[in-house]
Amino acid sequence: MTKQLKLSALVAALLVSASAFAAKPGYAVDQSTDGVVRNNYGECWRTSTFDKAANGLVECGDREAAKPVVAAPVAPKPVLVPMKEKVTLSAKVLFDFNKSTLRADAKNELDPLVAKLKAHAGQGHLTGVEIDGFTDFMGSDKLNNALSQKRADAVKSYFVNEGVPAEKVTSVGKGKAEAKMSEECKAKFPKYVKNKKQNAEIKACIESDRRVEVVIDAVKETMVEQPAK
Repeated sequence: MTKQLKLSALVAALLVSASAFAAKPGYAVDQSTDGVVRNNYGECWRTSTFDKAANGLVECGDREAAKPVVAAPVAPKPVLVPMKEKVTLSAKVLFDFNKSTLRADAKNELDPLVAKLKAHAGQGHLTGVEIDGFTDFMGSDKLNNALSQKRADAVKSYFVNEGVPAEKVTSVGKGKAEAKMSEECKAKFPKYVKNKKQNAEIKACIESDRRVEVVIDAVKETMVEQPAK
């Protein structure tokens, strides 16, 4: 019985030893630490079965350590971002008083807008253009609505004739709906007197209400950094 126990222990020891060598094939292994045995110079003890290409260890200088994987930089991605711009033009510059025909020098105000709109359209970035006509509070609603629409239409026609895509442009006459100076100017001239001097003063006071607003809807391309994968 004692001999059988000793034999079993010997077999177990041999199996442990074999597994230790199998864990680091080609190297002598210290069974107590499971580390590679080294000589007096600190060099790993290699066995006759050592195959550097197949079994070389980094700790013994027989294989290069794995280099950390560096994620490749991700190029920024172009994204289209909506943008809105409103340009206010004085009706005094564009039209004579109570008229809807563009003045000859109106092109000085409109041509820069035409260039901008055509540039947006050429890039496929123009979403739409709304031209809003406004008047002051003087006169009837009917007269002001018609005048503001004609003025908006006149600016639209100019844009289209200069090459802005017609399908992108709309015109709206808003009359005196947004006459912002009405109350202030009425308070300034509480008693209306029919004379040229006061008429001129009232017209000057509410001049900013006589305007054309060009609302540009477009998109612009911007680069957005992408998260590394």
